[in-house]
Amino acid sequence: MRERFFRQNEGFVEQSVGGETILVPLVDSVAKMNEVITLNELGTFIYHMLTERRSFSELVKSILDAYDVEESVAVNDLNSFISEALKKKIIFEEN
Repeated sequence: MRERFFRQNEGFVEQSVGGETILVPLVDSVAKMNEVITLNELGTFIYHMLTERRSFSELVKSILDAYDVEESVAVNDLNSFISEALKKKIIFEEN
């Protein structure tokens, strides 16, 4: 199985509110407030890692280094984040 790589999608304004990160998409330099996306602590951690191109395995290692979780939990949480983030277009997959 080939390694998958991901990166943040540009075009979002980020704001921290009460321990969560709020992402608001920009369209033609105007915030679309009806499409706000909220990230929890782990989601924010992963999202910030993706300012640069990162592989799935790099992300898993970073989660394991930063959080006291089993590898299977890190992999499941990362898969969930990636699935939702790709649907909401806050990240994209690179070759």
